[in-house]
Amino acid sequence: MAHSDASACTYRDIPMVDATPENIADYGVMFGERAHKAGLPIPFYKGSVEEGANLDFQYRGRAVVRMARIHHRAPEIVWLERHMHMTQLFVGLGAAPYAMVLGKPNHELGRDKPDLDSVVAFRMPPGHGVMIHAGTWHDFPMAIDESIMVMTMNSEEVVKTLAATPEPMELDDGDVYKIDVRARTGTVPKVPF
Repeated sequence: MAHSDASACTYRDIPMVDATPENIADYGVMFGERAHKAGLPIPFYKGSVEEGANLDFQYRGRAVVRMARIHHRAPEIVWLERHMHMTQLFVGLGAAPYAMVLGKPNHELGRDKPDLDSVVAFRMPPGHGVMIHAGTWHDFPMAIDESIMVMTMNSEEVVKTLAATPEPMELDDGDVYKIDVRARTGTVPKVPF
């Protein structure tokens, strides 16, 4: 539902849905309690280890695995970004759910901003993760009720670019394309929590 405030900006509640492998498929690959495409034939621990297929994690340069503690924040989505050379991975650790705000990739249509009709806040179950498709618009994971730890798989290029930015700002540098959603669309998406 959209509504305006005194600054002539439109606020738009985005849907919040429980993530499933089926409803997140246009944005990425969800994984959790089961081995991803189980049945990899590694013979050493038959009967006690169910091997899953490799996740198709793609990146440019050097891969990095990082941890971040995420605390509750305001529901407004200020920034969305995408990466064209990486299928970034986010895994929630612990017993709390978290939200992943994702927008469908639209780069093949020549678009440089997200289609806000495709932006969804997926409620990720505790202990589950998502590997987003290259070009998927996303925000950093959001804590819903309580702080959580999130493990990310990223590229060193993206981490260095973000860490070298002196203050929050739009970026179009290497594999980081990050936009100020309000400035680009006139709308501020809000997660309904």
